[in-house]
Amino acid sequence: MKKIKNNDLLSSISLVLKELRAERELSQQMVKDDTGIHIGRIETTNHDPSTSTIFELCKYFKIPLSEFYRRVEDINSNLKIQELNN
Repeated sequence: MKKIKNNDLLSSISLVLKELRAERELSQQMVKDDTGIHIGRIETTNHDPSTSTIFELCKYFKIPLSEFYRRVEDINSNLKIQELNN
């Protein structure tokens, strides 16, 4: 299977996570201690998080998945997928 890596997406995810941490005044270590997730690796775009990891982080930050991805799209409008009109 071909491995796909979208650097624009990873960068936007990184920025959203940094914003969420800053809003709650949390360090990377605090998130790691609370969740076991090495958020620093995601924030530096060295790690492509799974959808399950994103889901767990959304639960931790108490933010719906839809809101998380809306924020990702707001950071980089090139990530918005245009719907087809029939």
